[in-house]
Amino acid sequence: MNELELSDSLQDLCDILESFFGRGVRDVSGLKRAISRLRTRARNPKQKNYPLNINIARLVFDVPNTHKHTLPVGITESTLSVSIKMGFRTSTVSFDAISELNIDFEVSSYNSEGNTVKSAWHLDYHNVVGNEHFSHPQFHFQFGGKKLRESLQESNSHLNTGELLLMESPRLMHPPLDPVLAIDFIFGNFLGENAWKALRNKKPFGKIHKLSKDMFWKPYYSGISDYLLNPSAKTSLGLHP
Repeated sequence: MNELELSDSLQDLCDILESFFGRGVRDVSGLKRAISRLRTRARNPKQKNYPLNINIARLVFDVPNTHKHTLPVGITESTLSVSIKMGFRTSTVSFDAISELNIDFEVSSYNSEGNTVKSAWHLDYHNVVGNEHFSHPQFHFQFGGKKLRESLQESNSHLNTGELLLMESPRLMHPPLDPVLAIDFIFGNFLGENAWKALRNKKPFGKIHKLSKDMFWKPYYSGISDYLLNPSAKTSLGLHP
């Protein structure tokens, strides 16, 4: 997939998200800017041989107050902001060319006293270059991390975590997410069943969703399957050092 095909796919995604304004989607301006940059790049022949990258800053979603088992009790005005960075070693999009992947999910709410409460997760690509202090899968999900610490420090000079213990969380293996797969993840885990079904029922989304799964999930799971059929230390360390 080249930059024009990528920009067309992201434009379809943007149009779909705009149809959900007021129904979970609040701000997609970061996606629009990313599309504009890709189209500008496509018009410049000098950029053809440069590595391709995607930078989508701060998409914002309204999270319904219907999530179960939420603590503290009584939170209101929950919003989810998502930032996506994805880089490739080549001028085209492919699984094997991924050089960078970082998706930050940050939830911000107010508790019953009107104070800000926050939570965060991130999905990373980790290029194995040496010994690891902890398990560090190539593609992994992790709760908290640097973004949560930075966010809490900005809003609370003396953060009181009460009886909650925050420490470095395990990095859990997870298939890669591009912008389309990340949006599906958000709808399926934060915006509720009705919104997710409505998203999945949109034919343009079904088309780009399948394309993304074929590009990124098929080779990811094929790699795991190949390892299980023909185990090797090299493959094992690449997937899950």
